[in-house]
Amino acid sequence: MLKTAEIMPLTGALGAEVSGVQLADLVKRNDSSNAEQLFQMLVENKVLVFRDQHPDPQTHVDVAKLIGDLAPAVPMYPKVAGYEDIIIIRNDDDNPPENEVWHADMTYREVPIFASVLHGVHIPPVGGDTLWVDMVAVAEGLSAPMRQFLTGLTSRHTIQKGFSFVNENGQSDRAAELAETINREKATNHPVLRKHPVTGAETLFVNAAFTEAINELAADESDAVLRHLFSRIDNPRYQMRVKWRPGTVVMWDNWATQHYACGDHYPSFREVQRVTVSTPRYASLGLN
Repeated sequence: MLKTAEIMPLTGALGAEVSGVQLADLVKRNDSSNAEQLFQMLVENKVLVFRDQHPDPQTHVDVAKLIGDLAPAVPMYPKVAGYEDIIIIRNDDDNPPENEVWHADMTYREVPIFASVLHGVHIPPVGGDTLWVDMVAVAEGLSAPMRQFLTGLTSRHTIQKGFSFVNENGQSDRAAELAETINREKATNHPVLRKHPVTGAETLFVNAAFTEAINELAADESDAVLRHLFSRIDNPRYQMRVKWRPGTVVMWDNWATQHYACGDHYPSFREVQRVTVSTPRYASLGLN
């Protein structure tokens, strides 16, 4: 089925829109060759956009399972009834956008999640776009001396940094869940320059949401280096942007990208639903 799909690159950096295929049909066919092709398309393009899908919750979960094993959902978000693997990210008068910052999902985990599958359920008429940035290209864009300097350095990632807004906004219910999660999700370290486990490509693996410090540097040195590295992400040549429509599904490689959800739609209502994939279905593009 995917052999006949049309794949249209969205930028020179990353991303492709896939047309001529319904994800629900991929799930129903349960064909390993389709799963292999979907996985290859994802890793090669880093972000895949599917329009006019409207998957039901079970299909959403099953599509994510085509590319790997599911990750436990973030506890601080509501879930779709009967589906603990699907979190609801909702903005309305009582829930303004919270986290307008470039980030990769859940890098505070010892094994960061491999991928996310996001479904646009309720989309505002204007605004609420999501941007992605190619962190392989960002790493390649660093000077040779900077890459040499960063090689061997590690950074500390924590959940409390990324979810500090929960306590700052006085969200008592979510604060209790956050405290419990912090007890389970201790700080973890990752290489600043990390090799992608599937492709072997070197990625810049620090993000403004969850990275607290570079361990081997003094605090002021770490802050200065991180500020510089974060500024490299802002270069538009490494980025792509998706304008959501109802029924849009986007899946992305969390090991190779970061993303940024624009809050310019607020206070218009917006709801997206996300399933995360912990580990890839295949160990390499050789699909072994």
